[in-house]
Amino acid sequence: MKPTIVANGVKLSRRLREYVSSRLSLALDRKHYSIQALKVRISDQNGPRGGIDKQCQIQLTLNGLPTVVITEKGSDIAAMVDQAAHRAAHAIERLLARTRSIAHTKYLAPALEPAVI
Repeated sequence: MKPTIVANGVKLSRRLREYVSSRLSLALDRKHYSIQALKVRISDQNGPRGGIDKQCQIQLTLNGLPTVVITEKGSDIAAMVDQAAHRAAHAIERLLARTRSIAHTKYLAPALEPAVI
């Protein structure tokens, strides 16, 4: 799974792009079969004014499930990517678990009534 990385107002080095890619593949490795597309947007909200103004947005398009969007803000790009990747993995896990439990309860046999003797 190769993420599409888009940078707006932030200069991303090759090393940082590789870090984003490897961190996401590590976090989402077990769920890769359900991910159709992965897009990462890293932007600088305030421009040259500084402060906590960088934003990392991860958009996951899943097979047969709703799209998951995770947004993380901070000043350190690597820390934002780590936190957003962790949250994305957790969100997908919850979504898949909910889907499995709904599918499981949907096909359960109706409860048998006790026999009257």
